[in-house]
Amino acid sequence: MRINLKTPFADKEAAKALGARWDGAKKIWYITDVADLTPFMRWIPDLATATASNAAAPTAQAATRQSAGVITRPTAAVAHCGCAALPWIDCEHTA
Repeated sequence: MRINLKTPFADKEAAKALGARWDGAKKIWYITDVADLTPFMRWIPDLATATASNAAAPTAQAATRQSAGVITRPTAAVAHCGCAALPWIDCEHTA
């Protein structure tokens, strides 16, 4: 489960040393699946709220990890005659 931390800039190295990670999109430090929360308690203002607000996050993250993504391929191969012209530019052989 992900728990967001309210970490002051001065404490960022301490949080990182304990295993916290930085979320660049949300600009916040967080921890996931930590068995002992004791070292992080000073950065968790309300444990009940932190765990309740992130209850749906693991499901969304698991779905993202399982997704294969979109793979695109060219729909048609570009024939090339073998001359020095680029394949998408007409040359004397293909004109």
